[in-house]
Amino acid sequence: MKLLSLVSATLAVAANNLLAEENYVPTPSAGSLAVTYFDEAAINNLDGPGDDPKATQLDTHLKLPLGTKGSIDNGLFLFQFTLREREFRIENADSNSKQRLYDIAFPVSYIIKNDNASRWIFNLTPGVKSSLEYFGTDDLSANAVAQYNSSNKGHGYNLGIVYTHSFGEGKFVPLANYQYNSGKTLKAIVGFPFSRLSYAPSRKQHYFAKLTPEGGSWHVYNNGKEDQTFDFQQKGIRFGLGAEFHVGGPVWLGGEAGVQFNQELELDNEQGDKDTLKLDDSSYIQLTAKLRFGK
Repeated sequence: MKLLSLVSATLAVAANNLLAEENYVPTPSAGSLAVTYFDEAAINNLDGPGDDPKATQLDTHLKLPLGTKGSIDNGLFLFQFTLREREFRIENADSNSKQRLYDIAFPVSYIIKNDNASRWIFNLTPGVKSSLEYFGTDDLSANAVAQYNSSNKGHGYNLGIVYTHSFGEGKFVPLANYQYNSGKTLKAIVGFPFSRLSYAPSRKQHYFAKLTPEGGSWHVYNNGKEDQTFDFQQKGIRFGLGAEFHVGGPVWLGGEAGVQFNQELELDNEQGDKDTLKLDDSSYIQLTAKLRFGK
């Protein structure tokens, strides 16, 4: 549903950390629970009764590890389960509506060492993106990543291609970014389609900034009716600042705050009718609990 789940700084950094020198910046989490609340955003072009229509968003995201198989030298498989619920509320003076959307997925990643400084990364994420009142083949979806990662003496790059719904409808986009590690405390990834800066002054603290596309596409049953469906698509870009702290064992707790901008909601029914809602920027706050194992 979001880019750090489809392509992911998570996937890119995970592969890099398998072979990287010791660094205080923590590896991506094996499991996590995140809740994100968005402030209301005015809708600029919604016609209808009432004044000042506004939209709010609430996200809940669960990620669980399902295991690994193999080794980095001969090919390592990583298996996960992810569940996301995204709730939209549209309100004005006279009425309000609510739409819950679900993304259930089983990401499978394959990472293999090419040489001491590079590796190949492939990811396939089959799943379901739907409002889930009913289930049909139109609810099925998939994201995919093919990526080459190289790093040496603190510098590196990632090149690849991604099939993603993070820009609304599913599309292929290029993946290209530059990586920089400074000592044990600083890691930067700058490029497209995401950028991230991490600073970890110790093994128990992690501060970061990120810029990612933040959209999705779902098959929705209008008013819960099986014979009335449409595609619900979201577009947006998210900038956030966050911090995480190790509290004991594999457990980390953290928070993030920022703004989501360039937002659009697009509704496209089977008859080809399309409505696009343009939203103002909205601030957000996120609370997370994560599990990390190893160093």
